[in-house]
Amino acid sequence: MDALPGWEAVSALILSCPGPLRRHAAALMPAGELCLPQVLLGSESQLLAFVAAAGGLAGRMYFAPMPEVFPDRRSVRAALARAGAAPGRAERLVHLRFGSVRAARVLKGVRNACVIAEAGGAPPLTASHHPFASGMVLPASIRRLFVYDQALRPRVIGGQAIPASLLPQSCITADIPADTPTRRAHQNGADAGLDLVSLAEFRSLAWAAGPVRSRTGRLMAGIGQAPVVLLPWNMDHPGSIVPELLARLARLHAPGGAAAEHMPRIVLLPFNYIGQTGIIRQLIATLRDAAPAAEGALAGIFLARVGTMDAAALLRSLAGCAWVDGNDPEHWWTLARLAACGIRTILIDPSGSAGPGDRLLADEAIWVDAQTRCGALTFSARLPSLRAMPTLLQLTAARAAAPAPPRARRPARARAEATA
Repeated sequence: MDALPGWEAVSALILSCPGPLRRHAAALMPAGELCLPQVLLGSESQLLAFVAAAGGLAGRMYFAPMPEVFPDRRSVRAALARAGAAPGRAERLVHLRFGSVRAARVLKGVRNACVIAEAGGAPPLTASHHPFASGMVLPASIRRLFVYDQALRPRVIGGQAIPASLLPQSCITADIPADTPTRRAHQNGADAGLDLVSLAEFRSLAWAAGPVRSRTGRLMAGIGQAPVVLLPWNMDHPGSIVPELLARLARLHAPGGAAAEHMPRIVLLPFNYIGQTGIIRQLIATLRDAAPAAEGALAGIFLARVGTMDAAALLRSLAGCAWVDGNDPEHWWTLARLAACGIRTILIDPSGSAGPGDRLLADEAIWVDAQTRCGALTFSARLPSLRAMPTLLQLTAARAAAPAPPRARRPARARAEATA
């Protein structure tokens, strides 16, 4: 996708996504200068894959960490000039927002569009009257959607449908090298681009400031025969089962018990992180209450942040497979990205329907209550019951011992049927 058809006349394409603000030195910057803290999953990876796929627009793409701070078109023009935009680059402006529907933001005075990667799912049960609580409503100034095959189609306030255009498959993996350089990752100091710290050693200020000193050496020294499992965690999905899944693992982590001998090391991959470390602290408190030996359980769970694709290769060399929460509306994106990196996956499947690949039926229904920026929300979800956890551990051990899977083939670059 050298350029999106119909976008040749766009003077500047301004991109934004949710995320912590302290990493950014300007309110608007060229996309080529962008350095995001997490590049593998979630809205940040969606933005980077789009930038890589839309090579023909490279000189006209900019990033705004907080687009809502601009009060009008004149302020956007001034910021573009300061960011180095050529004269005349402030005539036809388009703002493209990545991230969850509930996290949508608009840029005043320009044409706004959203990239939607969330798949459809059951709406939350909620008493909140917030206009965006359902996750299916966007601000009225959103003029177009850019979607993938699996993505849902939200509407604007008032119920009107929004014109939607399908993005090409190249917008999923265009930023992932054809041969992720595992060997080079180890040669360049082994931990380049990977933040890795155990939950027992987690400190909010250090994590928020980042990068933190990676602990891959300690992880490798402590695994013994236990497999290492990656566990993606969508922190902007209030109905995530990841905290409860980890709590159930912690309850099985009794010292000297049979389950403890087969307990994997967990490398937690939080994404769609919006800068609220309180979510992580709450997880740690939950695990302390759940685990018979809390410190041992917390020392065996690591928090990881992938800053470069070299680090993604390092994860592939460390972990036997990844567990993917099928309740997550972005689980299809996570599966596609991990497959493109050559990482095996086991889908924790709430649907119960047959499908390709390794999956474990989530056989127990639960309610997940969450306090969100849209008010109190309650989600219906499914996760493996305690009696199903041994099956998950056995399947994990089998996947870890199997030969490495072939890398998923990257689709040829294609052109999108889209207009600005």
